[in-house]
Amino acid sequence: MKRRMISALIAAAVSVTALAGCGGNAGETAGSGNGGEGGKESSASGTEGSASGTDAPKAATGEVEKIRIYVPTSGKFDDMDEVMAAINEISREKIGVEVEFKAYEFGQWFQQYSLFLSGTEDIDILANYGGYLNAVSQGAAYDLTELLPEYGQDIIALEGDYLKSGEVDGVQYAIPIYASYAWTMGITYRKDVVEELGLEEQVAAVKTLEDWGAVLEVVKEKKPEMTPIVSMSGNTAPVFQYGTWDDLGNNYGVLMDGGATSDVVNLFETEEYARLCGVMHDWYEKGYSSKDIQTQTDSFIVLTQNDAAFSAIGNGDFNTSFYQTTTCGKEMGTVLIGDPVARTYNNVTYTVMSNTKHPEACMKFLNLWISDPEVGTLVSYGIEGKHYEINENGMGCYPKGQDASSCTYHLGSNLSNINRILWESENPDYADLLVESNANAKKSAGLGFSFNTESVTNEITQLDNVCSKYQVGLECGALDPETTLPVFIEELKAAGIEKVIEEKQRQLDEFLAGGGQ
Repeated sequence: MKRRMISALIAAAVSVTALAGCGGNAGETAGSGNGGEGGKESSASGTEGSASGTDAPKAATGEVEKIRIYVPTSGKFDDMDEVMAAINEISREKIGVEVEFKAYEFGQWFQQYSLFLSGTEDIDILANYGGYLNAVSQGAAYDLTELLPEYGQDIIALEGDYLKSGEVDGVQYAIPIYASYAWTMGITYRKDVVEELGLEEQVAAVKTLEDWGAVLEVVKEKKPEMTPIVSMSGNTAPVFQYGTWDDLGNNYGVLMDGGATSDVVNLFETEEYARLCGVMHDWYEKGYSSKDIQTQTDSFIVLTQNDAAFSAIGNGDFNTSFYQTTTCGKEMGTVLIGDPVARTYNNVTYTVMSNTKHPEACMKFLNLWISDPEVGTLVSYGIEGKHYEINENGMGCYPKGQDASSCTYHLGSNLSNINRILWESENPDYADLLVESNANAKKSAGLGFSFNTESVTNEITQLDNVCSKYQVGLECGALDPETTLPVFIEELKAAGIEKVIEEKQRQLDEFLAGGGQ
């Protein structure tokens, strides 16, 4: 039986890096889910788990170093001790390092994340969800710039340009997971409805958001029980969660056309934004979206599962259709508006803590984790035969008689998304498609740029307040852009958006001048 693994990533990435050279980035919408298991893991039975390796003899190169890694999970970690012992058998021999993982249920993780950054906990490596800049700003992140080329050769081979998603001012502070960096605006829809209504040719002809209106018109007429288009994440701003622009970390100063140029502009004053708001308002007036869309809290996934929605707009890439099909439990399709463009993605990263006494050991283990499929699989899924088995398709699954609630170890793939077996809910072609997408994608001029908001914190708070008044209404179509958009723009200017754009442009120019692109 051939195992479906992501080990092909390393070899493919090495060849791409050799050809292209090193040069110089990206929450649930209509996206790929980063190749994970679609959020199917159950909540952990406890709140904290830890394990330390067994006492080890000296490694060939000297004393074995011991490090601790803190991670969040929605999975189970009852058997952490047993899994860590298996990992340490490998890591002791290969790199002279033992590792102890401490896992937290997500709710507790976010409650204690500030404590983790304070330096009062004995942490060597910390997972970061939603970015690592807090760790950098608090001085909690170790400078990995010199350690990476010495101990992280496999990381460099795999990540290439995308390592810049862990840099600030040319300093490597974090290691991002290898995820899908390239995406564009996507329309995700019920494929079975398209087939039932004979709309295949019309869907295939869609090139712009406006083109989708002809499809919605038919769905409204033929499927009155189903809302033709809904918001991807309910009434969460922005509704245009990822457009064809590069948001450079927030929408207060963006690069249009996927970052084709390095000119930072006010998104809300662009023709594209006005046009998109106009399309949404037109659809709202025609009844393609529900009249309560501005207050609708249910996500597209929930509405689709209840046969109440046909389509939604969100970020899209090569894996969106597969991911949404798995998540929604219905056959889904995706139309990509424009070509996917690679942008900064640092939603999941690992930082070595600045107060660690074992920086080299940390870098060695991160490199082993990313390059050794046995270690990667152990961390994510535990021990074969006890915590998972390989099915007839060569993919991982729970042992017979077990599921997410009863299995005693399953951290899941979202912690690593790298060198491991593929889980049965994943796209069997995910590894090859991921490498191909990242290798061939156009790259934004701002790829790897991280905006330091420290000097404009007050302005961003004011801008957030303004956006909370108008953005959802405009982007879901409930507000008329002809009258509301000019008011929105003026209030954004009064709140300081031009100062934020100026500061973002200054930082981007410095980033590019330093070889960031």
